[in-house]
Amino acid sequence: MITCPNSQRLETMVKHNGEVVIPTINKYGISPVGLFVADSTLNARETAYDRKYDSVLFGLTPHPTFDSSQELAEKMRGDAQYREALTALSEGTTSRNPLFSAHERMLLRCFLEFPAIKVPSLAPNRILQLRMYRSHSFERNRAKITQYVTQNGAIEVFADCGFKPVFFATTLYGAFMPSIIFMFSFENEEHIQDSWAKFRAHPNWHRLREDPAYADTATEIISIYLKPGVGSQI
Repeated sequence: MITCPNSQRLETMVKHNGEVVIPTINKYGISPVGLFVADSTLNARETAYDRKYDSVLFGLTPHPTFDSSQELAEKMRGDAQYREALTALSEGTTSRNPLFSAHERMLLRCFLEFPAIKVPSLAPNRILQLRMYRSHSFERNRAKITQYVTQNGAIEVFADCGFKPVFFATTLYGAFMPSIIFMFSFENEEHIQDSWAKFRAHPNWHRLREDPAYADTATEIISIYLKPGVGSQI
């Protein structure tokens, strides 16, 4: 996640990542790469939404192995064309006029039951939803994962209700721990409303929600509607 100081910088970073960063990552055999910004219209309707995400550029890069996640940065630093573009991007910036005010990375591991990123749609008007559930302990985090992956668990309920998941993962490293993080892709607002209405009414979700084994598993929930940036492959 890259937090930008203003909307102009955010626009610049989206353009740079879409035109330079994603093609460079693809050059080293890694795809699909996602690039997203907050959908201000949809998020404005959510009472718990934090407006700080309006200035954030979200990226999603899949890696087949842990080593791949470490090696990519080194390869990119050694890429002359990439370095040249990065130098041009940084020209004229200072600590008082920065490209970004924060740059955070999280390393996620996909659930074994949902082992790879999927791309349900590349329609230009698609809507993504990122959801993050933090637990107060690693034990409760494991219970939350079980609630999702068990037979007739939440992942199966989502599928039954028409959701199109991109990934389900747990956080290995990062600020938001311990947690699970997942993303859905929707065709439009009607798809969002219809899917969530079915989910909230689904008997298996009611059973899971009321099961004491899964009580007190989420102490903080963040939900952000996103739209793809130019060049996004998810």
